[in-house]
Amino acid sequence: MAPLPVRAFRLLLVLLTTVAVGACTSSSKTGRKAVHPVRGKVLYKDKPAAGAFVVFVPATEPPQPVDPRPRATVQADGTFQLFTYEADDGAAAGDYTVIITWPSENRDEPEDKLFGRYGDPKRSTIKVTVKPGKNDLDPILLK
Repeated sequence: MAPLPVRAFRLLLVLLTTVAVGACTSSSKTGRKAVHPVRGKVLYKDKPAAGAFVVFVPATEPPQPVDPRPRATVQADGTFQLFTYEADDGAAAGDYTVIITWPSENRDEPEDKLFGRYGDPKRSTIKVTVKPGKNDLDPILLK
């Protein structure tokens, strides 16, 4: 039988190996990309676009997206915080086209208060880069 310090070392080595393999396995199982906090503000004619939906479409998104798109709902004060996987977790680093739709609550108004001007990633002119770390974006000013 091996002396106690050798057995303790072997046990420690087995535990560390198990933890390392488990960590690698769990991150590959989730398939989640690292995300970074993203906060911003959406204004329409200098007023908060409360209730508008903001979606970040990756500039290099394949034809059949595999990752969820970062998204948020604009709050009463015009602010939003993106989430990809969990509340307010943010977005992966990279370049994005921002699409925004603003559903009407009134039957007498159009379905999208923005008339689809920002609802198509091929037509939207709003471009944003998310960097590692906290991201406080310049206000998005809609016309």
